[in-house]
Amino acid sequence: MEALFQEHVTELKERGLISTEHERFAELADKAAEEIYVNELDTYMKREVNVKAQFEVLKKYGLLGIHVPKQYAGLGGDAIALSLLFERLGQVGMGVVTGLDVQTCLTEAILQRWANEEQKKRYLVPEAKGDKFMSFCLTEPGEGSDPSSLQTTFEEKDGGFVINGEKYLITNGSIANAYIVFCRNKEKGISAIIVDKDDHVKKEAEIEEKLGLFTSDTTLLSFDNAFAPKENLIGNFGDGLKLAYTGLLTGRLGIAAGCVGVIEDCLNAAVSRSRERVQFGKEIGKHQLVQRRISVVEQQLGTASGAVERAAYWKKRYDDDPQNPDLRKTTDHNVTLAKVMATNAAWRAADNAIQLFGGSGYSILTPVGRHYIDIRASRIYEGSNDVLELKLASDLLGAGFQAYK
Repeated sequence: MEALFQEHVTELKERGLISTEHERFAELADKAAEEIYVNELDTYMKREVNVKAQFEVLKKYGLLGIHVPKQYAGLGGDAIALSLLFERLGQVGMGVVTGLDVQTCLTEAILQRWANEEQKKRYLVPEAKGDKFMSFCLTEPGEGSDPSSLQTTFEEKDGGFVINGEKYLITNGSIANAYIVFCRNKEKGISAIIVDKDDHVKKEAEIEEKLGLFTSDTTLLSFDNAFAPKENLIGNFGDGLKLAYTGLLTGRLGIAAGCVGVIEDCLNAAVSRSRERVQFGKEIGKHQLVQRRISVVEQQLGTASGAVERAAYWKKRYDDDPQNPDLRKTTDHNVTLAKVMATNAAWRAADNAIQLFGGSGYSILTPVGRHYIDIRASRIYEGSNDVLELKLASDLLGAGFQAYK
Protein backbone atom coordinates (compact mmCIF):
# COMPACT_ATOMS: atom_id res chain seq x y z
CA MET A 1 0.00 0.00 0.00
CA GLU A 2 1.40 3.44 -0.93
CA ALA A 3 3.20 4.77 2.13
CA LEU A 4 1.40 8.05 2.82
CA PHE A 5 -2.01 6.46 2.31
CA GLN A 6 -1.08 3.59 4.64
CA GLU A 7 0.15 6.08 7.23
CA HIS A 8 -3.13 7.96 7.02
CA VAL A 9 -5.21 4.78 7.39
CA THR A 10 -3.11 3.70 10.38
CA GLU A 11 -3.45 7.10 12.00
CA LEU A 12 -7.23 7.10 11.51
CA LYS A 13 -7.41 3.66 13.13
CA GLU A 14 -5.29 4.74 16.10
CA ARG A 15 -7.54 7.77 16.60
CA GLY A 16 -10.58 5.50 16.58
CA LEU A 17 -12.04 7.13 13.47
CA ILE A 18 -12.28 4.03 11.28
CA SER A 19 -13.28 0.41 11.78
CA THR A 20 -11.88 -2.90 10.62
CA GLU A 21 -14.40 -2.72 7.76
CA HIS A 22 -12.96 0.63 6.70
CA GLU A 23 -9.50 -0.94 6.67
CA ARG A 24 -10.81 -3.64 4.36
CA PHE A 25 -12.19 -0.99 2.00
CA ALA A 26 -8.81 0.78 2.08
CA GLU A 27 -7.07 -2.46 1.10
CA LEU A 28 -9.46 -2.95 -1.82
CA ALA A 29 -8.89 0.65 -2.90
CA ASP A 30 -5.13 0.11 -2.80
CA LYS A 31 -5.30 -3.06 -4.89
CA ALA A 32 -7.51 -1.37 -7.47
CA ALA A 33 -5.26 1.70 -7.63
CA GLU A 34 -2.19 -0.45 -8.24
CA GLU A 35 -3.89 -2.26 -11.12
CA ILE A 36 -5.30 0.90 -12.69
CA TYR A 37 -1.91 2.60 -12.61
CA VAL A 38 -0.36 -0.13 -14.79
CA ASN A 39 -1.80 1.28 -18.02
CA GLU A 40 -2.97 4.72 -16.86
CA LEU A 41 0.34 6.42 -17.69
CA ASP A 42 0.51 4.90 -21.16
CA THR A 43 -3.03 5.96 -22.07
CA TYR A 44 -2.45 9.40 -20.52
CA MET A 45 0.58 9.98 -22.73
CA LYS A 46 -1.45 8.93 -25.77
CA ARG A 47 -4.34 11.15 -24.59
CA GLU A 48 -6.73 8.22 -24.79
CA VAL A 49 -9.93 7.90 -22.78
CA ASN A 50 -9.42 5.05 -20.34
CA VAL A 51 -12.64 4.99 -18.30
CA LYS A 52 -13.84 1.53 -19.30
CA ALA A 53 -10.52 -0.05 -18.36
CA GLN A 54 -10.54 1.83 -15.04
CA PHE A 55 -14.09 0.70 -14.33
CA GLU A 56 -13.31 -2.92 -15.17
CA VAL A 57 -10.73 -2.96 -12.38
CA LEU A 58 -13.06 -1.19 -9.94
CA LYS A 59 -15.84 -3.60 -10.88
CA LYS A 60 -13.55 -6.54 -10.09
CA TYR A 61 -13.32 -5.35 -6.48
CA GLY A 62 -16.95 -4.25 -6.20
CA LEU A 63 -15.89 -0.64 -5.72
CA LEU A 64 -18.34 0.85 -8.23
CA GLY A 65 -20.93 0.27 -5.52
CA ILE A 66 -18.81 1.06 -2.48
CA HIS A 67 -21.46 3.15 -0.71
CA VAL A 68 -24.54 1.48 -2.21
CA PRO A 69 -26.49 -0.68 0.28
CA LYS A 70 -25.92 -4.41 -0.04
CA GLN A 71 -29.59 -4.95 -0.89
CA TYR A 72 -28.90 -3.07 -4.13
CA ALA A 73 -25.73 -5.03 -4.97
CA GLY A 74 -23.29 -2.60 -3.33
CA LEU A 75 -20.67 -3.05 -0.62
CA GLY A 76 -22.64 -1.08 1.95
CA GLY A 77 -19.83 1.32 2.83
CA ASP A 78 -20.35 4.78 4.29
CA ALA A 79 -19.01 8.26 3.48
CA ILE A 80 -15.72 7.50 5.25
CA ALA A 81 -15.17 4.40 3.09
CA LEU A 82 -15.99 6.48 0.03
CA SER A 83 -13.45 9.14 0.98
CA LEU A 84 -10.72 6.53 1.52
CA LEU A 85 -11.34 5.08 -1.95
CA PHE A 86 -11.11 8.48 -3.58
CA GLU A 87 -8.02 9.44 -1.60
CA ARG A 88 -6.12 6.40 -2.84
CA LEU A 89 -7.27 6.86 -6.44
CA GLY A 90 -6.29 10.52 -6.31
CA GLN A 91 -2.67 9.35 -6.12
CA VAL A 92 -3.17 7.71 -9.52
CA GLY A 93 -4.70 10.86 -10.97
CA MET A 94 -7.80 13.01 -11.16
CA GLY A 95 -8.80 11.37 -14.43
CA VAL A 96 -9.92 8.21 -12.66
CA VAL A 97 -11.35 10.25 -9.76
CA THR A 98 -13.49 12.36 -12.09
CA GLY A 99 -15.06 9.42 -13.90
CA LEU A 100 -15.70 7.48 -10.71
CA ASP A 101 -17.16 10.54 -9.01
CA VAL A 102 -19.93 10.76 -11.58
CA GLN A 103 -20.68 7.04 -11.41
CA THR A 104 -20.61 6.49 -7.66
CA CYS A 105 -21.27 9.92 -6.18
CA LEU A 106 -23.48 11.98 -8.48
CA THR A 107 -25.77 9.43 -10.13
CA GLU A 108 -25.81 6.66 -7.52
CA ALA A 109 -26.40 9.14 -4.71
CA ILE A 110 -29.45 10.53 -6.50
CA LEU A 111 -30.86 7.10 -7.21
CA GLN A 112 -30.31 5.93 -3.64
CA ARG A 113 -32.10 8.92 -2.14
CA TRP A 114 -34.85 9.68 -4.64
CA ALA A 115 -35.49 6.77 -7.03
CA ASN A 116 -38.41 4.40 -6.48
CA GLU A 117 -37.84 0.69 -6.09
CA GLU A 118 -38.40 -0.10 -9.75
CA GLN A 119 -35.91 2.57 -10.81
CA LYS A 120 -33.37 1.25 -8.33
CA LYS A 121 -33.82 -2.23 -9.73
CA ARG A 122 -33.36 -1.06 -13.33
CA TYR A 123 -30.55 1.44 -12.81
CA LEU A 124 -28.95 1.48 -9.35
CA VAL A 125 -28.35 -2.29 -9.09
CA PRO A 126 -26.58 -2.59 -12.47
CA GLU A 127 -24.64 0.60 -11.73
CA ALA A 128 -23.35 -0.81 -8.45
CA LYS A 129 -22.41 -4.06 -10.19
CA GLY A 130 -20.58 -2.18 -12.95
CA ASP A 131 -22.92 -3.49 -15.64
CA LYS A 132 -24.36 -0.07 -16.43
CA PHE A 133 -22.77 3.39 -16.62
CA MET A 134 -24.67 6.63 -16.09
CA SER A 135 -23.98 10.31 -16.60
CA PHE A 136 -25.09 13.43 -14.73
CA CYS A 137 -26.41 15.90 -17.32
CA LEU A 138 -26.75 19.33 -15.71
CA THR A 139 -24.22 21.70 -17.33
CA GLU A 140 -25.07 23.31 -20.67
CA PRO A 141 -23.06 25.41 -23.15
CA GLY A 142 -24.40 28.61 -21.59
CA GLU A 143 -25.33 27.45 -18.09
CA GLY A 144 -22.88 26.27 -15.45
CA SER A 145 -22.81 27.81 -11.98
CA ASP A 146 -26.44 28.90 -12.34
CA PRO A 147 -28.32 25.66 -13.10
CA SER A 148 -31.66 27.36 -12.47
CA SER A 149 -31.28 28.99 -15.91
CA LEU A 150 -30.83 25.75 -17.85
CA GLN A 151 -32.47 25.66 -21.28
CA THR A 152 -33.06 21.95 -21.97
CA THR A 153 -36.82 21.33 -22.10
CA PHE A 154 -39.23 18.46 -21.70
CA GLU A 155 -42.81 18.08 -22.84
CA GLU A 156 -45.30 15.43 -21.84
CA LYS A 157 -46.25 13.39 -24.88
CA ASP A 158 -47.29 9.84 -25.80
CA GLY A 159 -47.30 8.66 -22.20
CA GLY A 160 -43.82 9.95 -21.50
CA PHE A 161 -41.49 12.89 -22.00
CA VAL A 162 -39.88 14.37 -25.09
CA ILE A 163 -36.61 16.13 -24.26
CA ASN A 164 -34.71 18.69 -26.33
CA GLY A 165 -31.46 20.53 -25.62
CA GLU A 166 -27.70 20.25 -25.30
CA LYS A 167 -25.57 19.24 -22.35
CA TYR A 168 -21.91 20.25 -22.23
CA LEU A 169 -18.78 18.91 -20.50
CA ILE A 170 -20.58 15.71 -19.56
CA THR A 171 -18.25 13.24 -17.86
CA ASN A 172 -18.72 9.63 -19.05
CA GLY A 173 -21.07 10.91 -21.75
CA SER A 174 -19.61 8.62 -24.41
CA ILE A 175 -19.71 5.42 -22.37
CA ALA A 176 -22.98 5.96 -20.48
CA ASN A 177 -25.90 3.59 -20.98
CA ALA A 178 -28.29 6.09 -19.45
CA TYR A 179 -28.37 9.72 -18.38
CA ILE A 180 -29.95 11.64 -15.53
CA VAL A 181 -31.08 14.70 -17.45
CA PHE A 182 -32.10 17.93 -15.77
CA CYS A 183 -34.63 19.75 -17.91
CA ARG A 184 -37.42 22.27 -17.56
CA ASN A 185 -41.09 22.61 -18.42
CA LYS A 186 -43.02 25.86 -18.18
CA GLU A 187 -45.70 24.37 -15.94
CA LYS A 188 -43.79 21.56 -14.22
CA GLY A 189 -40.50 23.33 -13.43
CA ILE A 190 -37.02 21.80 -13.48
CA SER A 191 -37.16 18.02 -13.15
CA ALA A 192 -34.80 15.04 -13.33
CA ILE A 193 -35.58 12.35 -15.92
CA ILE A 194 -33.64 9.20 -16.82
CA VAL A 195 -33.02 8.89 -20.56
CA ASP A 196 -31.63 5.68 -22.01
CA LYS A 197 -28.80 6.00 -24.51
CA ASP A 198 -30.64 4.70 -27.55
CA ASP A 199 -33.58 7.10 -27.25
CA HIS A 200 -32.37 9.83 -29.63
CA VAL A 201 -29.36 10.89 -27.60
CA LYS A 202 -26.58 12.01 -29.91
CA LYS A 203 -22.93 12.41 -29.01
CA GLU A 204 -22.01 15.62 -30.81
CA ALA A 205 -18.34 15.56 -29.85
CA GLU A 206 -15.78 14.32 -27.40
CA ILE A 207 -14.06 17.32 -25.86
CA GLU A 208 -10.43 16.73 -26.83
CA GLU A 209 -9.11 20.26 -26.33
CA LYS A 210 -8.97 19.93 -22.55
CA LEU A 211 -5.89 21.11 -20.66
CA GLY A 212 -5.70 17.77 -18.85
CA LEU A 213 -7.83 14.86 -17.60
CA PHE A 214 -6.95 13.08 -20.83
CA THR A 215 -8.07 9.63 -19.68
CA SER A 216 -11.46 10.96 -18.54
CA ASP A 217 -14.35 11.04 -21.01
CA THR A 218 -15.82 14.52 -21.55
CA THR A 219 -18.62 14.94 -24.07
CA LEU A 220 -21.07 17.33 -25.69
CA LEU A 221 -24.49 15.64 -25.90
CA SER A 222 -27.55 16.57 -27.91
CA PHE A 223 -31.06 15.47 -26.92
CA ASP A 224 -33.07 15.67 -30.12
CA ASN A 225 -36.65 14.70 -29.31
CA ALA A 226 -35.24 12.12 -26.92
CA PHE A 227 -38.02 10.06 -25.37
CA ALA A 228 -38.31 8.79 -21.81
CA PRO A 229 -41.31 6.86 -20.44
CA LYS A 230 -43.24 8.53 -17.62
CA GLU A 231 -41.85 6.05 -15.09
CA ASN A 232 -38.37 7.55 -15.65
CA LEU A 233 -39.19 10.73 -13.77
CA ILE A 234 -37.12 10.69 -10.55
CA GLY A 235 -39.01 12.05 -7.57
CA ASN A 236 -41.64 14.66 -8.35
CA PHE A 237 -41.99 17.37 -10.97
CA GLY A 238 -40.03 20.45 -9.96
CA ASP A 239 -37.60 18.54 -7.74
CA GLY A 240 -34.75 18.65 -10.25
CA LEU A 241 -32.41 21.08 -8.52
CA LYS A 242 -33.02 19.44 -5.15
CA LEU A 243 -31.96 16.12 -6.67
CA ALA A 244 -28.95 17.70 -8.36
CA TYR A 245 -27.73 19.13 -5.07
CA THR A 246 -28.06 15.69 -3.44
CA GLY A 247 -25.63 14.33 -6.02
CA LEU A 248 -23.31 17.30 -5.77
CA LEU A 249 -23.13 16.99 -1.98
CA THR A 250 -21.66 13.51 -2.34
CA GLY A 251 -19.66 14.41 -5.43
CA ARG A 252 -17.88 17.29 -3.75
CA LEU A 253 -16.74 14.98 -0.98
CA GLY A 254 -15.35 12.56 -3.55
CA ILE A 255 -13.45 15.29 -5.38
CA ALA A 256 -12.07 16.72 -2.13
CA ALA A 257 -10.86 13.29 -1.02
CA GLY A 258 -9.27 12.71 -4.42
CA CYS A 259 -7.34 15.94 -3.96
CA VAL A 260 -5.90 14.61 -0.69
CA GLY A 261 -4.48 11.73 -2.71
CA VAL A 262 -3.04 14.17 -5.25
CA ILE A 263 -1.22 16.06 -2.49
CA GLU A 264 0.10 12.81 -1.02
CA ASP A 265 1.54 11.84 -4.39
CA CYS A 266 3.03 15.31 -4.90
CA LEU A 267 4.64 15.21 -1.46
CA ASN A 268 6.07 11.74 -2.06
CA ALA A 269 7.48 12.81 -5.44
CA ALA A 270 8.89 16.05 -4.02
CA VAL A 271 10.67 14.29 -1.15
CA SER A 272 12.13 11.61 -3.42
CA ARG A 273 13.33 14.18 -5.95
CA SER A 274 14.87 16.36 -3.24
CA ARG A 275 16.88 13.43 -1.88
CA GLU A 276 18.19 12.40 -5.30
CA ARG A 277 18.81 15.55 -7.34
CA VAL A 278 22.16 17.27 -6.83
CA GLN A 279 22.70 20.98 -7.50
CA PHE A 280 25.52 23.24 -6.27
CA GLY A 281 27.38 20.24 -4.93
CA LYS A 282 24.70 18.77 -2.67
CA GLU A 283 21.27 17.18 -2.72
CA ILE A 284 18.69 19.89 -3.29
CA GLY A 285 16.87 18.72 -0.14
CA LYS A 286 19.70 20.30 1.85
CA HIS A 287 18.85 23.78 0.51
CA GLN A 288 16.66 25.84 2.83
CA LEU A 289 14.22 27.07 0.18
CA VAL A 290 13.66 23.52 -1.03
CA GLN A 291 12.95 22.39 2.53
CA ARG A 292 10.49 25.24 2.89
CA ARG A 293 8.57 24.12 -0.22
CA ILE A 294 8.41 20.56 1.08
CA SER A 295 7.12 21.90 4.37
CA VAL A 296 4.46 23.93 2.56
CA VAL A 297 3.25 20.85 0.66
CA GLU A 298 2.96 18.92 3.93
CA GLN A 299 1.00 21.81 5.42
CA GLN A 300 -1.33 21.69 2.44
CA LEU A 301 -1.78 17.97 2.98
CA GLY A 302 -2.72 18.51 6.62
CA THR A 303 -5.15 21.28 5.69
CA ALA A 304 -6.93 19.23 3.04
CA SER A 305 -6.90 15.96 4.98
CA GLY A 306 -8.40 17.50 8.10
CA ALA A 307 -11.17 19.20 6.14
CA VAL A 308 -12.06 15.98 4.31
CA GLU A 309 -12.08 13.92 7.51
CA ARG A 310 -14.54 16.32 9.09
CA ALA A 311 -16.70 16.45 5.96
CA ALA A 312 -16.83 12.64 5.75
CA TYR A 313 -17.80 12.44 9.42
CA TRP A 314 -20.73 14.83 8.94
CA LYS A 315 -21.75 13.20 5.66
CA LYS A 316 -21.94 9.83 7.41
CA ARG A 317 -24.13 11.30 10.13
CA TYR A 318 -26.40 12.95 7.60
CA ASP A 319 -26.72 9.76 5.55
CA ASP A 320 -27.88 8.01 8.72
CA ASP A 321 -30.55 10.69 9.30
CA PRO A 322 -31.35 12.32 5.92
CA GLN A 323 -34.55 13.97 7.12
CA ASN A 324 -32.71 16.07 9.69
CA PRO A 325 -32.47 19.66 8.33
CA ASP A 326 -29.81 20.71 10.82
CA LEU A 327 -27.56 17.82 9.81
CA ARG A 328 -28.18 18.65 6.16
CA LYS A 329 -27.05 22.25 6.71
CA THR A 330 -23.97 21.31 8.74
CA THR A 331 -22.96 18.60 6.27
CA ASP A 332 -23.44 20.86 3.27
CA HIS A 333 -21.24 23.56 4.83
CA ASN A 334 -18.45 21.15 5.79
CA VAL A 335 -18.44 19.33 2.46
CA THR A 336 -18.35 22.67 0.63
CA LEU A 337 -15.48 23.82 2.86
CA ALA A 338 -13.58 20.59 2.18
CA LYS A 339 -14.07 20.89 -1.57
CA VAL A 340 -12.76 24.46 -1.67
CA MET A 341 -9.86 23.86 0.72
CA ALA A 342 -8.72 20.55 -0.78
CA THR A 343 -8.87 21.64 -4.43
CA ASN A 344 -7.00 24.87 -3.71
CA ALA A 345 -4.44 23.03 -1.57
CA ALA A 346 -3.87 20.40 -4.27
CA TRP A 347 -3.34 23.07 -6.90
CA ARG A 348 -0.72 24.80 -4.74
CA ALA A 349 0.91 21.50 -3.80
CA ALA A 350 1.34 20.51 -7.44
CA ASP A 351 2.75 23.95 -8.22
CA ASN A 352 5.31 23.69 -5.39
CA ALA A 353 6.24 20.16 -6.40
CA ILE A 354 6.87 21.23 -10.00
CA GLN A 355 9.15 23.99 -8.75
CA LEU A 356 11.21 21.41 -6.86
CA PHE A 357 11.52 19.27 -9.98
CA GLY A 358 12.76 22.24 -11.98
CA GLY A 359 12.52 22.11 -15.77
CA SER A 360 11.82 18.38 -15.83
CA GLY A 361 8.67 18.99 -13.79
CA TYR A 362 7.19 21.04 -16.61
CA SER A 363 6.19 17.86 -18.41
CA ILE A 364 3.44 15.27 -18.29
CA LEU A 365 6.19 12.67 -18.07
CA THR A 366 6.34 13.49 -14.36
CA PRO A 367 3.51 12.77 -11.91
CA VAL A 368 3.64 16.34 -10.62
CA GLY A 369 3.23 17.71 -14.13
CA ARG A 370 0.19 15.52 -14.72
CA HIS A 371 -1.34 16.47 -11.38
CA TYR A 372 -0.75 20.15 -12.10
CA ILE A 373 -2.83 20.26 -15.26
CA ASP A 374 -5.44 17.77 -14.07
CA ILE A 375 -6.19 19.41 -10.73
CA ARG A 376 -7.12 22.74 -12.30
CA ALA A 377 -10.54 21.50 -13.39
CA SER A 378 -11.43 20.51 -9.83
CA ARG A 379 -11.60 24.17 -8.85
CA ILE A 380 -14.34 24.64 -11.46
CA TYR A 381 -16.51 21.53 -11.71
CA GLU A 382 -18.97 20.33 -9.07
CA GLY A 383 -19.37 23.95 -8.02
CA SER A 384 -16.94 26.69 -8.96
CA ASN A 385 -14.80 27.60 -5.97
CA ASP A 386 -15.62 31.26 -6.51
CA VAL A 387 -19.32 30.54 -6.06
CA LEU A 388 -18.75 28.09 -3.22
CA GLU A 389 -16.72 30.66 -1.29
CA LEU A 390 -19.71 33.02 -1.46
CA LYS A 391 -21.89 30.17 -0.25
CA LEU A 392 -19.62 29.56 2.75
CA ALA A 393 -19.74 33.23 3.71
CA SER A 394 -23.52 33.50 3.36
CA ASP A 395 -23.92 30.37 5.52
CA LEU A 396 -22.10 32.20 8.30
CA LEU A 397 -23.76 35.57 7.79
CA GLY A 398 -27.26 34.12 7.73
CA ALA A 399 -30.53 34.84 5.92
CA GLY A 400 -30.57 37.91 3.71
CA PHE A 401 -26.85 37.87 2.94
CA GLN A 402 -26.85 35.56 -0.09
CA ALA A 403 -24.69 37.05 -2.84
CA TYR A 404 -26.73 35.02 -5.33
CA LYS A 405 -29.93 32.98 -5.25
